[in-house]
Amino acid sequence: MLSKVIGGVIGPRARETDGRRRFPRPAVDALGEAGVLGSTVDRSLGGGGRSLTEAVSTVRQVARACASTATVLQSHFTAVAVLARFGPRRLCADIAAGRHLASCAVFDDTVPGDPHATSSRASAGSAVVRIDGNKPWVTAAGEADSYLWSTRALDGSGTSLWLVSAAAPGLHVPAEQEALGLRGSGTRSVTADPVTVPADALLGANGDGERIVQSVVLPWFCALGAAVSLGIMDSAVAATKESVAAIRAPRPGLLAELARIRLRADSVAVLLRDAVADPGVASGLALRAMAIESAVRVTDLAMKISQAASASTEASIAAERRFRDARASYAIPPTQDTVFEHIGATLLRND
Repeated sequence: MLSKVIGGVIGPRARETDGRRRFPRPAVDALGEAGVLGSTVDRSLGGGGRSLTEAVSTVRQVARACASTATVLQSHFTAVAVLARFGPRRLCADIAAGRHLASCAVFDDTVPGDPHATSSRASAGSAVVRIDGNKPWVTAAGEADSYLWSTRALDGSGTSLWLVSAAAPGLHVPAEQEALGLRGSGTRSVTADPVTVPADALLGANGDGERIVQSVVLPWFCALGAAVSLGIMDSAVAATKESVAAIRAPRPGLLAELARIRLRADSVAVLLRDAVADPGVASGLALRAMAIESAVRVTDLAMKISQAASASTEASIAAERRFRDARASYAIPPTQDTVFEHIGATLLRND
């Protein structure tokens, strides 16, 4: 079913999705009907019961055709990983049925070197909670049905996670936000000004959000993000190989560059496999950093090779889109600077 959706809906619309900055609603609807949106929900609720390993494979395959659509899946699967553990059963059943798209609004990048810090605040009323704050670069903003939102804990100590409905009063999404790449992913800032949610919208215990982010959110978000980058690289390598193969006698330099981009992609695939097998904050963040930087390097080289090989106009446009999509991941929190600062601080503590 996934291959049919990719070949019949996602792939044919990829150029339009990017060029017109159009959210891939037909693709999302098709993925819902095919059972992909609910594939990681427990089978007892009607889902597919799939693991992170299988979600990574799905996102990688989609990213080969359209990185914007894959990024939507990355955010959705990450949010669902938390909702499946702490969310309402009725909501999980809706996700399993493909009727609900979730999005991850957890990362702020407000504290240097701390990937899960947040500046959003929550204050309790009699039966409701008021949430104030801004989340930059939320995927499927204005398109998702709900958001996984992080705030400081109600007592100010620690972090809490909340289920915020897209229909919640006080939730504001700008009409449009300029983006270099991933232009169909609907990635924008979302503001709670303030948002009011029921007290039972709390996911897990108050103040337990950091533990959930470290044990669930970061491993899923980083692995799936690497799958997006890897899918982009897969597509770039395949297209570059085709361009070089069309040359009667390719120069040795082109062959060497083709080998370099293939090996870079393969190295990320190995890191991804290891990170999924043994998930953790350190391995996840290291994977994210390497995957993004490798994708930028691979797509840059692929674009240059295509130009040297006199690739067709269509192939050149696709190469340029892949390059922009690879670079766009730099802006999505936790950003590369935050990730590398965190890894560096960890190295010092471990010495």
